[in-house]
Amino acid sequence: MTESTPTRIGFVGSGNIAGPYAGSIARHPELKLVGVFDLDQSKAATFAGEHSCEAFETLAALVAAVDIVVNLTSAPYHYSSTRELLELGIPVFSEKPLALSYDEAKELVDLAEQAGIPLASAPSLWLGRSYIAAAERLRAGEIGTVRLVTAEVHQGRIETWHPAPHSFYQVGPVADVGVYPLTYLTAVLGPIRQVSAVATKVLPQRTTKDGVPFEIAVADAWFVTAVFESGAVLRLSCDYYIASATVPRSMDLHGDSGSLRIDDWIMPGAVIERAEFGEAYTPEPEGEKIELDWSLGVLDFAQAIADGTAHRNSAAHAAHVVEILQAVSASAARGQVVEVTSSFPSPFDPVS
Repeated sequence: MTESTPTRIGFVGSGNIAGPYAGSIARHPELKLVGVFDLDQSKAATFAGEHSCEAFETLAALVAAVDIVVNLTSAPYHYSSTRELLELGIPVFSEKPLALSYDEAKELVDLAEQAGIPLASAPSLWLGRSYIAAAERLRAGEIGTVRLVTAEVHQGRIETWHPAPHSFYQVGPVADVGVYPLTYLTAVLGPIRQVSAVATKVLPQRTTKDGVPFEIAVADAWFVTAVFESGAVLRLSCDYYIASATVPRSMDLHGDSGSLRIDDWIMPGAVIERAEFGEAYTPEPEGEKIELDWSLGVLDFAQAIADGTAHRNSAAHAAHVVEILQAVSASAARGQVVEVTSSFPSPFDPVS
């Protein structure tokens, strides 16, 4: 993969997230969006016209023309479409979640490994500059052994800004956005082993921007406690009720000698603040205004394939996160602690 011979990228699915992915890919000369396939061919044609690529009439035709396929179908179709792509022999980068159940996710991991086909999965925004810098500081022992972690994930009321909010309320906030800090924190701290959760419908009745009332399908407020294999404990608050402008979407990691705060779990220019034990956080300069780059994982994936090295958004890690999400739902339903058993290779070099 070089600027003169970019990696050829194809999309399966041309929905809402395809546009941001295409815009991000256009900013990387190492990548080139070649085409798109969608069961709705008119939708694919419109997307292709907007992004100067080709609309393919069959999945096989798309696969034959590209080096990597990015699976941007809706969440219920991630498993089946990724499986079909792997059976066609093409490396796949899937939007999150990798599948809706751990068994399906593990099946994809095993299939890819047995076939020797690279498989990766979002979320990959944690590859942003601030998160990698924070991870390096944590792994270097800057605040000592991390024992307590808090993460605030407040996405507000989706129907106030999104024209079609129903799918968000069918999935729920943990699987939709709680997955971002869960993926980052497991990347840095290692696998989670126990989960307990409570969930409630704070505001069951909602109204679309067009004034159409609807009822949410999944709880809109979740409170999760998770225990890492390392012994660290996470408290995650996640909802579709409180606006992020009211409660900042931060992650705080507390260690024996101090604390580290990442003031935003999604923006690559997040501010990292440090506090010595017993002291307040030291104010840091405002973070750099860096645009969201949805293709960070695709770029990392393409470079790893070209170099013959491991990519950082491994399918095994994504499957572990799927098992966590499944455990969160099971814990809230049963009112009991649920064990998590899967593991994954660390995306970071071992601590020396």
